[in-house]
Amino acid sequence: MNPTKKNFILSLFLISLFLFTCPLIASASTSTVRIAGYDRYQTAAAISQQGWPDGADAAILAYGEDFPDALSAGPLAHKYNSPILLTDSYTLNSDTAAELKRLKVKKVYIIGGQAVISNEVQKQLTAMKIPTERLAGQDRYETALIVAQAVGLSKGAFVTTGMNYPDALSIGPIAAANEMPILLVPPTELTPTQKDFLSKNKISSAIIVAGYYDLSDNVLNQFPENELISGYDAYDRNIKLIKRFSGDLNLDTVYVSTGGGFSDALAASALAQKEKNPIILLQGNTIPYSTLPFIQSRLISKFFILGGTSVISSSTESALAELPAEIESVADVTDSIIEQQKYEPPKTVTATKSDGSTEEIPVTWTLSSVQTLKSGTYRFEGRVKNYSDSVFLKLTIYPKASKAENITAEIILGESYDFPETVEVAMSDGSSETYPVTWNTKIVPLNKAGSYSFQGTIEGLTQKLTLTLKVSEDAKITFTDPELHSAVRRKLSKSSSESIYKSDVLDITSLNFRNDDITDLTGLEYFVNLKTLDVGNNQLTKIAALSKLKNLRTLKLNDNGLKDVSALKTLTSLTYLDISDNYITNFTPLKGLTQLTTLYLDDNEPFDDVDGYTPDYSPIRAYYDNLDKKDFSL
Repeated sequence: MNPTKKNFILSLFLISLFLFTCPLIASASTSTVRIAGYDRYQTAAAISQQGWPDGADAAILAYGEDFPDALSAGPLAHKYNSPILLTDSYTLNSDTAAELKRLKVKKVYIIGGQAVISNEVQKQLTAMKIPTERLAGQDRYETALIVAQAVGLSKGAFVTTGMNYPDALSIGPIAAANEMPILLVPPTELTPTQKDFLSKNKISSAIIVAGYYDLSDNVLNQFPENELISGYDAYDRNIKLIKRFSGDLNLDTVYVSTGGGFSDALAASALAQKEKNPIILLQGNTIPYSTLPFIQSRLISKFFILGGTSVISSSTESALAELPAEIESVADVTDSIIEQQKYEPPKTVTATKSDGSTEEIPVTWTLSSVQTLKSGTYRFEGRVKNYSDSVFLKLTIYPKASKAENITAEIILGESYDFPETVEVAMSDGSSETYPVTWNTKIVPLNKAGSYSFQGTIEGLTQKLTLTLKVSEDAKITFTDPELHSAVRRKLSKSSSESIYKSDVLDITSLNFRNDDITDLTGLEYFVNLKTLDVGNNQLTKIAALSKLKNLRTLKLNDNGLKDVSALKTLTSLTYLDISDNYITNFTPLKGLTQLTTLYLDDNEPFDDVDGYTPDYSPIRAYYDNLDKKDFSL
């Protein structure tokens, strides 16, 4: 053939492939693309062009006129990222040769012995300066075993009959995507070579796909760690296999081939596995009984139709495009995490389909990453294929547990002590939450005075909580201020002749002594379990006793004429403080009171008038933004 005529034929061939691979847009949301040539060799080349438009380093070469040796080629194609091409027995098919040139392959793997692909074909490849490697055994079973060893059996293997091809065609892309080879077996007994191999090598998992009577129990029992996928015909098993591995497959795109011939599906197994797509088999132009409801229940965006209209008609192609379910609605997503936790938005969302069932479908979010450094509620938009509306992700980022204040408590010698089951934990946003605490021990030597420490663990907090428990001998309390003494007696319902002891006051957690003309708080230092104290509207001048009340949460000292609040700097558990309407000008003692959420400082001016005085609230700056209530500004 002269060069001009040869180039013309090649150009005509490429144009024909382009025409056959043009997409046909269906009226439904599912489109179809036909991949076909004038024969099986051109169809295989068209599949290669679809999947490897920029070429490939290697190609798999199988015999195009019969199936036995070729069936195991799919997983090998995955290993080398190679297309599967077909050839005649005694001469390299011209369309295949043209495709090998286009691919610029560096190596061809020949599947099968010289009886199926002759040395003459190998010589032609050598003449094209393409190195070859032949994988072949004495028969189809040994060839499949050799290919399986080349693929690797560490993840297990698929097993099916070597007497016909439909099951192997169904298996091909699924086995390839799972990096598992295909072993072909005889119907009644394994070959000596297979028995010898299995005696020396354990297959961890065998997925056996066969009809009810295709393989004997003798064969099945050679694979002790097996899972059998069976059915009344190859089309039923095709769907059962796809369902079994649906979690590993991308069913958005599906390849469709006839089950009445092996070549198109064989070549397509190399392409389908690239995106983990399955191959559905049709019974000529008939959609099998098992296949129809499966397609109707799935959200399929695209069908690749394999072969020309003489294999699968245009009317069948159009009918297929109308079958898949459509998306009726998509549920928005609500999620939550803790601040600073790494977050990956969900890869799928729940869609309600036209048949009323639901399915998890892929979603693409507009966000490139999620910043979780600050608590709050955030809304992100996403899109799903073949659905016009947006889907939204509502992400709530909860504040992180930041710190828990250590606990001090005191009991009288011989009394019991109940360990707190929960503690207040400061959160990263300035709020507080109640968390359970687990103590390392709850054994207290109640008959021995002393100070004892216990460690507590709070979930979500690396800090260990320390509880310091003082076991004291009982003692009489002396109050310097008679007004305070009187107020405490009223609280305890004691007469003026009765003494007040430490044991009387340790259970008190709240006091309200407003407007009692108190000047000195000496004696209150023994109220160590006090949490709330209101001594506003008094005439306080001495408040040093407050420094011992480290369990205080709420303290009201307003309207007292105070000049100095240095005693408050140790009260780091305070969340509420009112020192308004005093003569305080130095707020530095408040600097470490970072748990405060309410702080009143207004109407504090120097005792001696100072012209143009401006209070300095800067010591509060570190936690100013966390204050929910305040009467001053920075």
